[in-house]
Amino acid sequence: MSTETEPCCELLPWDTDFFGCRIGRVRTEMLASDEVLKVDEWSRDNHIRCLYFLARADDPATIRTAEAYGFGLVDVRLTLERRVRLPEVSTRRKPPSDAVIRPARREDLPALQAIARTAHRDTRFFNDVHFPRFRVEEFYSVWITVECQGRAQRVFVAAGPAGQPLGYISCHRDSSQNKGRIGLVGVAAEARGKGLGSSLVLAALDWLATQGAEQIAVVTQGRNVPAQRLYQTCGFLTGNLRLWYHKWYG
Repeated sequence: MSTETEPCCELLPWDTDFFGCRIGRVRTEMLASDEVLKVDEWSRDNHIRCLYFLARADDPATIRTAEAYGFGLVDVRLTLERRVRLPEVSTRRKPPSDAVIRPARREDLPALQAIARTAHRDTRFFNDVHFPRFRVEEFYSVWITVECQGRAQRVFVAAGPAGQPLGYISCHRDSSQNKGRIGLVGVAAEARGKGLGSSLVLAALDWLATQGAEQIAVVTQGRNVPAQRLYQTCGFLTGNLRLWYHKWYG
């Protein structure tokens, strides 16, 4: 294999181990026909079963090339952004009267894992029938676990009257660039439509602002219109749009 093809793709060890098949990712956001041939060569040489490709949505040539060479569209990825200032903190809307927004605790984890298994059905992994549904449910259970165990700088929980977790949001910050990011957001099915999502997002904005973040981003799915409306209500605007493709080999 020539070294020229190696920078085009990368093996994803975590995804590979979790799903039990070799998974890679195209590193570029644009593809031409000759580049796809090199990508396929890399995939064959590395025994790739599934290849992810995050494509620019504003390049028709890339879209035509991806679809002509066997990449299947699995998700529209929206990044929303907003600026936040500390004076905004005191003006936040209160959560529903029967809920409390608080930092996650160790004993919350089993309940958060259960919520995660059902709260992310609009994502690309659920939309790709090649991934077993039970493994995708476990994927998000593991995701919220590692967020709570330190990958996120802070996880907030919406707790019900008896203290039971009804939702969560994870917060990430990059102090070197004064930027923040909302990670995983989930609300239990029985608690949706009651304002908990907004309360969690606003709590995350407050905390990230106190940590020095001036620009905050969040990613959601094109098919998840309720999430888009939630973030827009909280002052977010669309920053960019990308298309997730998966290509399966063998």
